[in-house]
Amino acid sequence: MGQKNKRIGLSIKLNAIIVISILLVSIGLLFISYYKYCEKVDSLYYDKAERASVAISESYVAFDTILHLWNTFSSEEFRSVRERAIAEDNDKIIEDWMKSNTLRIDERYAALGDIEVNSIYDEYTFYARILSEAKDTFGLKSAYLEYVDNGVSYNLVDPDISLREIGTVEEPIEEFSEYTGNDRIPATIYNYKGEWLCTACEPVTVFINGQPENVMQVGVDLDMNDVFKERHWFILNSVLFIAMIILITIVVSMIVTRKLIIKPLKLVSEGAKGFSLDKDDFETEGFYKEDIIDLPIKSNDEIGDLYREIQSMQSRIVDNVNRLTKITAEREKVSTELRMASEIQNSMLPGDFPDNKEFELYASMNPAKEVGGDFYDFFFIDDNHLCLIIADVSDKGVPAALFMMSSKIIIKYRATMGGGTPGEILTDVNAILSQGNKSAMFVTVWMGILDINTGIMTCTNAGHESPIIRTGDGTYKIYKDEHGVMVGVSPEAKYSDYELKLAPGDAIFEYTDGVPEANNGAKEMYGMERLEATLNGVGNKSPEDILKEVRESVNEFVDGAEQFDDLTMLCLEYKGK
Repeated sequence: MGQKNKRIGLSIKLNAIIVISILLVSIGLLFISYYKYCEKVDSLYYDKAERASVAISESYVAFDTILHLWNTFSSEEFRSVRERAIAEDNDKIIEDWMKSNTLRIDERYAALGDIEVNSIYDEYTFYARILSEAKDTFGLKSAYLEYVDNGVSYNLVDPDISLREIGTVEEPIEEFSEYTGNDRIPATIYNYKGEWLCTACEPVTVFINGQPENVMQVGVDLDMNDVFKERHWFILNSVLFIAMIILITIVVSMIVTRKLIIKPLKLVSEGAKGFSLDKDDFETEGFYKEDIIDLPIKSNDEIGDLYREIQSMQSRIVDNVNRLTKITAEREKVSTELRMASEIQNSMLPGDFPDNKEFELYASMNPAKEVGGDFYDFFFIDDNHLCLIIADVSDKGVPAALFMMSSKIIIKYRATMGGGTPGEILTDVNAILSQGNKSAMFVTVWMGILDINTGIMTCTNAGHESPIIRTGDGTYKIYKDEHGVMVGVSPEAKYSDYELKLAPGDAIFEYTDGVPEANNGAKEMYGMERLEATLNGVGNKSPEDILKEVRESVNEFVDGAEQFDDLTMLCLEYKGK
């Protein structure tokens, strides 16, 4: 006979599932809590180290003599004195030399002006005292001043080292190998010779002939040994706690599952066996047909609901099919209405671009959904003044489309009927849109009015993207204009104007944030640098060709990724009289 398979009871299986589930959840919670704990503590130490390094660096900038420390401690004379002090194991030799000499002026910084030079010793102890006070203030393990040249760090000022170590090369640290100069080094946690440290460095920057130069570097160290000990204790205590919880769970689950699940299932199983036997097959033991109804099972759970659930299954399936049919019809209706809304919205955007000898104009809008929140507009205020508008509503979909249409109508009405500058127009429009704005929606707007005779364009910007200007040589540059508050946010907001002078051949390109913020599959943004590079590659093409080139560049970048924001662009080339 074949070997009988070993039987594993349901109680054991259920308890095993419960224990494994609790173990997995506990490990997951332990990992999450440990990660969050470490992240929070590390963030505090990062912030503390960087604030300390920045504070010390900023305090040093005020003292001109610091520029000449490296020139002094790297001199052959100082090296000779240091070698003699090392040979005789006597810091006094360096101290006496420092007291009797002044800083060696670095000719590179002589143009910054005359400085009051004290003895080297006075200057050194002054800077060392600043570092010592910073250590006490920020609770640092160490604070020091160093000079970095081609990846090699030299000690300059450190209250924790002997004078013989001034100007010596520091032992390289692998975590900082990528930094080769007096650069800013963000706070980094690492293990150095068995000790855990959090180190941050900040350059001491001065301006020479208007150009910033990092002349040296301030470094700070925070002791993190106690933090890592606490982490080890945290893990150990958590493991012990999990083990205790699992042990208690095993005992409780065995009692509960036996009483509530195993015992009722055994009764049902034995009753089912007796129910399937013929009456003559057993004598005093077994169950009769009437016995299974009278089983001592009082719970109203899945065991009792199983048969009734099977009976109602078909009814539920029919109900679900009817419900899905109704939902599908409703979705088709909504889709049709959205297509109609899209057609209405597109019809409100000007599609006939003016054929004018003074300028050439083109614009486009591609919504992320059936309807969008972006819009553009252009129209003549009078025979000589062309108004350009591009805007972006804060939301997407139908609510944004409604707000967009009301904004567009109010802006155009105010511009054509009330007169005034773009800033005055948006000030009045903002006051109207802010009233009763319960949805808290807003719209960013760039608006310009071009005098087609002179090329002077008066503009205002209400929180919108800055325009990009093409000059006569075909070069595109971002014009950093002043941004006012978004329209619809504050009824008291005022908007200021600025002027652009367009020469024949110049062009202005405006857009909404959907262009630079277009994402590809890797969640990378198209970005302003890529947009500016694309425009500079286009050169002096027509506005229509410019917009097509930009759109093709964006499409190539996103590579089929879903469009999350509306893409709207407007370009005008001024040709002059």
